[in-house]
Formats: sequence, C-alpha cells, structure tokens
Amino acid sequence: MPPARASRQGRNEPASLELPPGLTIERLLEVTPADSRDLVRSAYDLAEQLHAGHKRVSGEAYIHHPLAVAWFLASLNLDGASIAAGLLHDVLEDTEITREELADRFPSSVVAIVQGVTKITKMSFMTSREAQVENLRLMILAMAQDIRVVIVKLCDRLHNMLTLRHLPAEKRQAVARETLDIYAPLANRLGIQRIRVEMEDLAMRWLHPEAYQTLAKTVAAKRGEREQLVQESIEELRRFLGKQGKHLEITGRPKHFYSIFRKMQDQGLTFDQIYDLNALRIICEDENQCYEVLGFVHSLWPPLPGRFKDYIGMPKKNLYQSLHTTVIGHQGAITEIQIRTRAMHEVAEYGIAAHWMYKEKGSEIQKDERLSWLRQLTEWITEMNEPTGLLETLKQDVFADRVLCFTPRGKVIELPANATPIDFAYAIHTEVGERCTGARINNRMVNLRTRLQNGDVVEIITSSSGHPSRDWLDYVVTGRARQKIKHWLKGRNIDEYAENGRKAIIRLLQERQLHVTQAELDEALLRLLPIYKLQNTNDLLVEIGFGSISPQAAIARMNPDWAGKPKHPQSRSKAERRRTTGPIEVEGLEGVETRLANCCSPIPGDPIVAFVTRGRGVTVHHERCANLVRARREEADAPRLIPARWRMEEDAHHTVTISVEALDRSGLLNALTSILSRHDIFINSCRTRSDHKKGTATLQFEVNVRDAQQVQDVLAAMRGESSVLTVTRKKKGNGNHS
Repeated sequence: MPPARASRQGRNEPASLELPPGLTIERLLEVTPADSRDLVRSAYDLAEQLHAGHKRVSGEAYIHHPLAVAWFLASLNLDGASIAAGLLHDVLEDTEITREELADRFPSSVVAIVQGVTKITKMSFMTSREAQVENLRLMILAMAQDIRVVIVKLCDRLHNMLTLRHLPAEKRQAVARETLDIYAPLANRLGIQRIRVEMEDLAMRWLHPEAYQTLAKTVAAKRGEREQLVQESIEELRRFLGKQGKHLEITGRPKHFYSIFRKMQDQGLTFDQIYDLNALRIICEDENQCYEVLGFVHSLWPPLPGRFKDYIGMPKKNLYQSLHTTVIGHQGAITEIQIRTRAMHEVAEYGIAAHWMYKEKGSEIQKDERLSWLRQLTEWITEMNEPTGLLETLKQDVFADRVLCFTPRGKVIELPANATPIDFAYAIHTEVGERCTGARINNRMVNLRTRLQNGDVVEIITSSSGHPSRDWLDYVVTGRARQKIKHWLKGRNIDEYAENGRKAIIRLLQERQLHVTQAELDEALLRLLPIYKLQNTNDLLVEIGFGSISPQAAIARMNPDWAGKPKHPQSRSKAERRRTTGPIEVEGLEGVETRLANCCSPIPGDPIVAFVTRGRGVTVHHERCANLVRARREEADAPRLIPARWRMEEDAHHTVTISVEALDRSGLLNALTSILSRHDIFINSCRTRSDHKKGTATLQFEVNVRDAQQVQDVLAAMRGESSVLTVTRKKKGNGNHS
C-alpha cells in the first residue's frame, strides 16, 4: 500500500481503492473518522453476528463483503454513518433483523441509508430486464432522498465485480454488462472517477476477455519504456517550471485499459497507433496559477491545435474541473497534460463524495445546485406510468455525451447529445416548451428538428397560441420533454385514447379466443392501477391507447394465463391471412373467392387490380406489382386483369414489413419502436443488423397495420428521425413500396 495521509477529519485514509490483504475491522477503523469509530465498531459487531455461518459463492465468510464495501466508502472519505451503513447494507435483506430493531441500535441516518440500499434490490419482477429497469428507477429516487444510498450501492457493486470470477459464465456476462451500461456511467455522472475506472476495467475483463488479455500483455511489454519516458518528461517539465519559480506536484497519469480499448474500437486503431498514452498531471495552488502554468507548458512544448479544453471556466455537470491540453512533449512524444488545483483534483477523483471532506451533513450536499439534474430526473420519473423506456431515456438524459448551450443571457443549459431546441425549451421551463413555435441558434432561424452543438446560443420563440405537436415526439431526446409533451397531448384527446386503449385490449383477447365479460375485464384493469401508479381505469386505458403502456404487457399483468395463451391457429395461418372474400370488391364478380398476392402483399388503401387465375379464383395485386406489370405486356394475360377496390373493414389488421437503414447509434431501436407505438402499430417481430465499417444499421419490423395510410404516416415519421437514411415498406417479392 502507498503511504496513507492524514485528512482534515482526523483519520488516515487509503490512497487507492485497492483492498489491503487480510482486511480487518482494526484496519478499517484506522481510516474511519475518529468521532465515528465507536459507531463503525458497533455496526461491524452486529453484521458479524448476523452473517455468522453465511458464505459467499467464493466460499469465504460473508462478513468479508460488507467489510470491503465499508473500506471503499472510507477511501472515498465518506462519513461514519455511510461506513456503518456499508457494514450493515445487507442485514435487512439477508438476515432476520427488522428495521425497528436496527433503529433501536443505530442513528436514523444509518438506518435510512441501509433501508434505501435494501429497497433497490429486494423486490421481485416478471423479467430480468423489468427488474433491472425498476431497480434503476428505485436507485434514482433513493439518490434524490440521500445521495449516500447510491454511493453505498456503487461500492457494493464494485466489490461484487472484484469477485465475479466465482460466478457462472452467463451470470458473469450479465453482471459485467449491467455494470458497464448503468453503474459505471452513474459513477461518472456523480464524478466518482476512481470507481468508474475500476468498474470499466473489471467489466472489460469479462465482456472482452481476449482483448483484455492482449492489451494487458502489450501494456506490460511496453511499461518500462513508457515509464522511463514519463519520468524524463516530468523531470524536464519540473526543471523548466522551477526556473519560473513554480515548484509544483507533477505526476504521471496512466490510461486505464477500457479507455485504451474504447479508443482502439471507436477509431479503428492498433495499440501502437494511439499516440497520447503518455499523460501528466500538474497540481497547482489556485485557479489563477493553473492558467499561468498552462502558458509555461505551451512555451516549453508546442500544443496540438484543437486539443485544448477548459473545464475550469466551463465545469462539467459532474463537478469536474481541470485544464486539458495535448502537446508535442519530451523526445517528440504526444503527451496529454491536466492542470488543476488540489481541491479540483479531490473532486475529480471523488466527485460528489469529495464534499464529505468539507461538510458534515449530507443534507447540505443534497441541496447542492450541481445536483439539479438529479432533482429534474426525479421529477419526470415520478410522473412516469410505464417504465419500459426508462433505461434508454436514462442513457440519453444521464449517461450520454453532453452538449453545453447558452440562453441569450448567458445561462448554461446542459443537454444530451442530439438534443433539439424543443429539449432546450423544456429544460428552461415547461411553459416555454409548450408555447414554443420556433428557435434561433446563434441569431439564425432554424428548424425545431435541428441538433444542438456545443457552444450554441439558443433563443426560443414562443406564442400564446403555440402548443406541442405529436411529431415532436419523433425527435426530442430528453425524458423531461417527452413526458411533458405526452402529458399535454393526452389531456387534449383523452376520450379518443381511452377508446383506442379499450379496443386494443379487446382485440388481443379476441385473437386468443378469450371470452371475458365486461365485469371481469374491469376488475382486471383495476388490479393494474397500483402497478402503473394510476388513479382510475380510464387513465389506464388512455395510457394504453396513447402507446405509453403496451397492451400485451397490460394483459400479461392482468392474468399471465391470458398472455400465455396462443393466438387462434386459424387467425395465424398464411392461408387465412391471404383469403379475404369480404373486404375486396371485384368489378363484375360477386361472391368469388379472392386472395391477396403473396408477391406484393397489398393492404387496404393500396391501389389494387384483380387477376383471374386458372382454377384458383382471383388473386389481388398491388397495381405497381412487377408481376402485374409483366401480365399487362402478355397478350394472353392482359384480358384477365379486372379492376378492384377495397371495402374498408373496421378493426381489420394486416401484416407488412418496414425496412429502415440508419446511422448506427445508441437508442436508435428505442426511437423507432417509439414511433411505431405512437402510431398505434403493433410489432410482431424485429430484426437488426449492424455494419460497423459503414457505421450503419439495418432494421426490419414486421408489423400489423390498418391500411396503407397508416403505413405512409409512420414512414413519414421515421424519415423525420435524424439518424434515418432510408425507410421502405418491403414486399415479399420484387422490390419495395416507398
């Protein structure tokens, strides 16, 4: 272990998250605040007693796990209540002790943290994905109450990642993927880089084992050469700054494996082609000195154009501050340099946890303006009824790359990458969003679909007659904007959506030949109200009709037996789907059997022509079908073409395939399925294929539609999605319908 240093709270703290060999309670107490050691000792004694005889999958005594979690919390400089809660974080879930018994022995702050962590993992759900989403929702809500809850959970996950080798391979993969998708980005959003880096490297070890081992060997082989170069760079820079009267702390900053791997993947590089593996960090006395030292560095080593970032003047929302520059350094080596104060460095390493070095009360930290993003996130999560889109939305709102834009008065608005002026308007205030009619970016009028860029000055134009449009949902990216738009739209068309929701439920029941009385259906709908946090069944039907709640999911929760019952075989057969004697009227023929041509699969609304076959009745084609074009040219076939038209049938549904080619990006599938849902279109199946060289993805959706107009409407909406290149309705035979 590197030497420990004394903190301002009267404790020695570990210099890294590395667990010391043979960790004991005595070693933990050395790094615990002096005034909390009795509390932590009591928590350990109870945890050891309650977990006595319990073993982890690795075979070690269970107490080692909470002890490790408590060590991580102490190394993040958290308070005694947090460390005690880390020792007790599993007792309510895994032992017989009750909350009341725990409250009799420990302060309310400790009990609240333990209970918050327990709530995140204690509930059971229908599917693993549903459990993941609900756990994430509970975690965000718990964070809003006390940020220490999620820090304890992050430390819990970190130790689980360190012992992942003892789990079955499939479980290892699932835990590692969840860690990389949720917990590491969450640690990053809270600014706790020490945990993020550890989690990413550990996840990579199990998700990309070959790449991890190859990289480990390559880094090890070049370590001596690189360490020598870094040390020589430090000495040259130290001598130069010393001549300027600046005697500062300069250290090497190793790049962690996952960041190297990501750069190799994203840019298609080999290890030898990554030129900025050498990195230095300079710790200054104050902010002014940071800028002064930056000038000295650039006078010693020439900077690379476009590689300077000022996170002091424009801090990240996760509290991070530093100057970044990339230079042609010692011996011509490309070198990345970070310049920051000691306080900035503490925040960079510990994030929100750094506040416990200076503040005793978590409630003060909870009110910090820099956690405003969390309060906004909590607001729309509590308004959500159906959480299925939560994971993708969180990836956009919390975990995605960010853009920083300005109001005309200079206020900074942080938004996810690809955000639009509408997202910007709702970020300012709901009323601004609802009255938005246009926008200027950098004094130039723009379309509301325009994607914002870093540094844009955005002015929202409003009108008292302005109001949200349904097509806004096709291109907004923030959960807040989407939630507010949906709320406004549902409030204006409530009866229509309620009727559509009831029809959707009844249609699914009829497809499964389930004879459910109105009273039984109403009773089943009532059972769903607490699940979706709604007040009455009409609100529930509105959510289903609007597309916020899937009717299939609703039926599954009403009665799993209903959802498990297959559709009636006759309704699913190809012959039944093609044979439609009712909805088509063929000129001059009454009562004749008609079939829809399999080559072009026309649907109501398409222009059609009937073709009289030999011994098989009449086949109906799309008028632009290639087979029909050939028939018109044939002298023998042309007379057998007969005009036809549709008799529209209410509630009739037809299967078509929609093909989409788009720029591949995170959230693409969710964006397209949301468009289909909003147009009341049910998805039978979806196939996706990515072309990593081109950076594109091809998606094919088999869907049920009412008529051709509904298809045209959804194709138009999909073309409005910024990433989409082409959208076509595919035929089974030759070509496409656009």
